[in-house]
Amino acid sequence: MTPGSMEFTVLGGLAIRANGRLLRPGAPKQRTLTSLLLVRANSLAPLHEITEELWGSAPPKSAIANLRTYAARLRAAFPAAERDRLVVRPLGYQLRVDTAELDLKAFEDKASSGRAALEKGRAEEALRQCETALALWRGRLLEDVPHGPVIAAREVAIDEQRRAVQEDRCEALLLLGRPAPAIWPLRSLVTELPLRERAWALLMRALYADHDVAGALDAYEQARIAITGSLGIEPGEELRRLHQAILRRDLRPPRAVASASPPCRLPRKPVIVGREPELSFLTRRLGTAGGVVVVHGPAGAGKSSLALHAAHLVADRYPDGQLYVDLRPRRRPVSDADTALARYRSLLAEGRMLVVLDNAPEVAHVRPFLAAARLCTFLVTSCPMLTTLDGALHLRLDRLGRQEALAFLAHHVDPERLREDPGAAAEVVRLCGRLPLALRIVAARLVAHPGWSVRELLERLADDRHRLDELQAGDLSMRASMYAQVEHLMASEHSMDRLAIEVFRQVGSLPAAEISAAEAARRLHAPVRRISRALDRLVEMELLDFHARDRYRMTELPRLLARDIATVSRGALRLMPGV
Repeated sequence: MTPGSMEFTVLGGLAIRANGRLLRPGAPKQRTLTSLLLVRANSLAPLHEITEELWGSAPPKSAIANLRTYAARLRAAFPAAERDRLVVRPLGYQLRVDTAELDLKAFEDKASSGRAALEKGRAEEALRQCETALALWRGRLLEDVPHGPVIAAREVAIDEQRRAVQEDRCEALLLLGRPAPAIWPLRSLVTELPLRERAWALLMRALYADHDVAGALDAYEQARIAITGSLGIEPGEELRRLHQAILRRDLRPPRAVASASPPCRLPRKPVIVGREPELSFLTRRLGTAGGVVVVHGPAGAGKSSLALHAAHLVADRYPDGQLYVDLRPRRRPVSDADTALARYRSLLAEGRMLVVLDNAPEVAHVRPFLAAARLCTFLVTSCPMLTTLDGALHLRLDRLGRQEALAFLAHHVDPERLREDPGAAAEVVRLCGRLPLALRIVAARLVAHPGWSVRELLERLADDRHRLDELQAGDLSMRASMYAQVEHLMASEHSMDRLAIEVFRQVGSLPAAEISAAEAARRLHAPVRRISRALDRLVEMELLDFHARDRYRMTELPRLLARDIATVSRGALRLMPGV
């Protein structure tokens, strides 16, 4: 940092200096605001994120006014020539700093340079950059500032980067033929994080290079016990290959740790029909590493299929590998979710990967993965839009067009059966809401019943009292797909979500599928402002559509689900077919 400049430190306690003079960040809430702006330096910190960090999920009515006061005091603490660093935007605040002024930025810069040098085989330079980066740490991130959800998430990501730099440093030592100084740091790392396979691999290499073959083999056994005991799976292929090489006394050079074949854990490539513009958008956006793309839309629109198809098309652009995680809530929870997440973080930390996060119910389920790997590209599918994912690109996947829907059905059913009664086929498509999931279900039922005509299936679907029962085949269920959004609202602790469910019931019971906020407010005897927000919440969850100004429309299949919910108890609904 140059003399006379501002200095900001967060890799330990919070400190701000101007011309060498220590500035006081102020009261606790002001310190938290300052800390948040620094860990988000040069990026916009949205107001909703700041209020959540300072006050949690129940901010006071005076939150925005208080926030303006804290920001004004922070600006006033800076020298007059530096006060324009704090920028007020319509939706939040931004603090501008240079890389040399903030220790976190300097750390990230040195870490990136060290990794680049290591990848090019320049071990001396890599070691120097990594040691410079690690020397900037003086304790835990912002250890003297209370952490809310945003800083806590950034701490996870920054700690992950710190551990990756520790591993890079040890790998550089191995490349330089100096295994002994790497052994103790690696033992500390695997003791702290026993599921971190790269650290185990480096430790095995360091012990082998230090002529301790027995120690290297024992390290593998310790890794295997830790991984199988926590996750119930064997160590990854890289670690197993390394173990076999040590057994044969035939270990390759250290770079084999990073150059082993990358993991590819995507489900098989699904078939999609139509969707050419959407597929083109995704393949363009996923063409370069980094960033987040969210595919959102109504239940059953084919988001997962589109995302996986696109992921397979661009897989060769991610030589470090591709991973798939299904975030759908399960009735039987993972025995140790934190351990499983740690396992994925270990994998993500090692390179530029494409990661598909499928069926995300909300932003909170996605952020831990994003925090684990800033060099990876994430493709997320979700019914709600996930608008609070900073920097994400969004693609809304709507229902198929009429001709696309007929083509989709013809792809899965003998087209001759459809041509025998094109009017019935068109009506089946309409009753399925032109949704790929519903169409895939009716196609499966036609294939399973070769004696049925399309009109016989249509007659089964025509009775709206039983249509959702008919839209189920094997593990595919239109009711279950839509109910996932309803269940998320039902399980929420937010009063607005519970009100949204009540509004959903009421709209579904109306003779017409369209309603205004004022009409809904009269039916529920509630203020229009709250009802309007509840309707907007249903739109966010893709259970309702905007139709015109201040008017909302419920499409047919969600309307049938709303009737189910209005007439049966929650427990009874859970026992219905497909839920």
